[in-house]
Amino acid sequence: MRGTLIATGLLAAAFAAAAPVSAGEELRAADDALRMQIPGPGSQDSGVPPPEMRLRAIVARALDDSIATWKRLVAADALEVGNVNVRFVTHLAPSNCFGLYSGDGPAYCSGNATVFVGVDAASRLMSRFGPHGEAGITFLIGHEIGHHIQNIFGRFRLLNVMARRANRADLQRRFELEADCFAGVWIRASEAWANSNQFRSDIRAVLSSIGDDTLADRAPDPSSATPGAHGTSEQRARWFERGAQSGNLQSCNTFAAAKL
Repeated sequence: MRGTLIATGLLAAAFAAAAPVSAGEELRAADDALRMQIPGPGSQDSGVPPPEMRLRAIVARALDDSIATWKRLVAADALEVGNVNVRFVTHLAPSNCFGLYSGDGPAYCSGNATVFVGVDAASRLMSRFGPHGEAGITFLIGHEIGHHIQNIFGRFRLLNVMARRANRADLQRRFELEADCFAGVWIRASEAWANSNQFRSDIRAVLSSIGDDTLADRAPDPSSATPGAHGTSEQRARWFERGAQSGNLQSCNTFAAAKL
């Protein structure tokens, strides 16, 4: 399960080329079909089961809203904000991000500015989140778009430089918590979810189940579980709330925080 939550691409080649695959009309059509409850792309006739169609619709909505919101928040970089793609895969493979990772996703690759969504793992997560499933997937996409914003701001380069002379595990944890905080900034400014206290509460419930401590406890052998890189459930929830309450990117600077 830990692999489903690792945002990777930390060492991706900054100028590597890849063919862009946008959220596109397929995802919007799936979203429309769900809302209208009529057959459409992603229906059973096309071979895509309804749960996956719902997943694609949730991802499409989160992606579109986050891009629109971040374009408002960082207007000077609006063009770069929109230069992000999404790609659905059954499982993530090393070839997706220049040999840098494998796993299940969602995951952001800085080298090709693409969010990869591992359909099998994301569907399992949505099911595990239960009534908070939509909020959970929405948050995970917001977290990955947070990495895209970090990429625009040069955080990936900063991480690579700092890691040569500091504790890489601590730096990566700060990097991930900053993305959580950016997700909070997005939700606060989102036209879709800014006024929904319930949605924010649902996200907090999800965060309580995806911290490094929680995932380690659920491992078959907790004593031998690999140390996490995203922060504890408490840290993740606190940094998300910091962004959601302040709406200020500067408040998300985990690299300058004395304590996480």
